[in-house]
Amino acid sequence: MKLSRFTFLLIFTLASFGVGFAEDGVKGGVKMPEPGSPGDTLTKEDARMAYLVYKLLDKNGKIKGADLKKGEKLFYQNCRPCHGDDGRRLDFTPTEPRRTFIGDRAREEMPTFWYQMNFGDEDREMEAYYDEISLEEMVHIAGFAQTLP
Repeated sequence: MKLSRFTFLLIFTLASFGVGFAEDGVKGGVKMPEPGSPGDTLTKEDARMAYLVYKLLDKNGKIKGADLKKGEKLFYQNCRPCHGDDGRRLDFTPTEPRRTFIGDRAREEMPTFWYQMNFGDEDREMEAYYDEISLEEMVHIAGFAQTLP
C-alpha cells in the first residue's frame, strides 16, 4: 500500500506519542481510557483519524465493512449536490495536468478524503460532517466513494 505524506505523518505522530489501540482496551497490561473520558487525551480529530488507520483500512487501502448500496444512497443524499452523480463535478487539482476527482481522492488518499469528509476543508469551502453524519454512515460513503471514477 502506498502511503501519502499525510498518512505517514499521522501514523508517525500517533506512534511517537505512544498511541496504540487494543481490541480489549488493554495495552501492555494497562487499561486504556474510555473514549471521551477525562483520561482520553486524543482530540476528536486524532481519534477519528486513528480509527480510520487502525480499524477501517485494509492492507490495500480499501475501507473494510462498507455497505456499498447504503454508501451509494448516502452519497446521493449528502455529496451529490456538490460532487455530482459520478463524483466528477469538482476537480481537486484544476491547475495540474492530471484531473483529480472524489473517487481518485478516496482510492489514492483515503486519510485526506476521510479528514475532509469529517472535518471539512475551509480552502475548498467544504462543510464538516462530523456532527451530521454518523460514523457508520461515513464508512459506507467512504467505501462507495472508492468505487467512483
